[in-house]
Amino acid sequence: MADFYQHARLPTLHHLSTPDSQTREAELVEMTRERPVALLLPALHTEVTRPALPSILRQVAEVPYISEVVLSMNGMNEEQMTAARAKCHEWLGDKPLTLLWNDGPKLAALHQHVTDAHSNGKGANIWMGIAYLRAAGHKGIVISHDTDILNYGPGLLAKLCYPIAHPRLNYRFAKGYYSRVADRLYGRVTRLLIFPLIQAFQEVLGTLPLLEHLESFRYPLSGEFAADSDTLAGFSLPSAWGLEIAMLCEVYRHLQVSEMCQVDLGFHYEHRHRQLDPGVVEPGLVTAAADVARCLASQVLRGFEEQNAESVLKLVNERYRLRAAEWMDRYEHVALLNGLTFDQNEEGMAVAAFTEALSTLAANVSSFSLMLPKLRPSPASALTEIAALGGEIIAAAAEA
Repeated sequence: MADFYQHARLPTLHHLSTPDSQTREAELVEMTRERPVALLLPALHTEVTRPALPSILRQVAEVPYISEVVLSMNGMNEEQMTAARAKCHEWLGDKPLTLLWNDGPKLAALHQHVTDAHSNGKGANIWMGIAYLRAAGHKGIVISHDTDILNYGPGLLAKLCYPIAHPRLNYRFAKGYYSRVADRLYGRVTRLLIFPLIQAFQEVLGTLPLLEHLESFRYPLSGEFAADSDTLAGFSLPSAWGLEIAMLCEVYRHLQVSEMCQVDLGFHYEHRHRQLDPGVVEPGLVTAAADVARCLASQVLRGFEEQNAESVLKLVNERYRLRAAEWMDRYEHVALLNGLTFDQNEEGMAVAAFTEALSTLAANVSSFSLMLPKLRPSPASALTEIAALGGEIIAAAAEA
């Protein structure tokens, strides 16, 4: 059963019914005539060989208000890029497609020129997609979502687009959220790291406005969002993990509360799940979690002296140990009530790994700095400051 709960700070648009899809599409076609909608999809090349992306693109091909698709990819050589482009064109039919080969020689050099950072990572893919759209003159709405959604439907696009497109709503940023449940609860980084970590920061630092902002999102690490293109182009983002947290922090810094919302996408998200290797702290899931935690800490502790940041992080880590155990118990109760599988050892191992990653972060503030992962300049500022950048991005996209 859906609820009506509104967070005191953040407008929440609930899923209470399913509007007629044809009527909703007709509405969106009319509302976006002067504000074209681009779909920006970050992906690794491996998604081309898996079932989710072909299904997604075939469905997007039938969505009339999507004016173009930008597929921002990495993890491929030239032969793979050529084959991927041909397949994606086939799946999209007549829908305009731009493929950005981020680790190809031309775009990799541009990534390096802009940030002195590598071209690999979801953040880099999103950044380059936004920069391409701005350089190409796109003025409208940008939607983005992950490309491993196995139970995808075009209703997801409508839910994300509607708050930005509708003149009575007129939001500038919409964040999607959904449930992550199959035979068990997924979303461990959100459930067992981010939620208790935000609580730990609040207990150590008090109710900072940024922490209140982050705490108000139902699923802060979801990859699904929509935004006004000019707004999005003004965000500074990291190259890899931490993208979602950094983006929410940019939303906080750039927008009024009345200009942002979160949207219930109304479905159980089915996708590939990261595995936690027993006894290993960094690979896979924990590598991502460590970078997300570092990004969160760097955002919250901006302006802190190094010595103060280290002492704060040690206190936060102590609080996190306590809060994470409480959150794990809560989710065990949810699982038991719903008859779901709950592996207490696996959940506890995740908390232990996250705790060790936080301890490593606190102990090494001086050696790798809280400012890692490094934030890129916003696409808008990079295109302004580097005169030839826009043309070079468009030329590289045309050759991909």
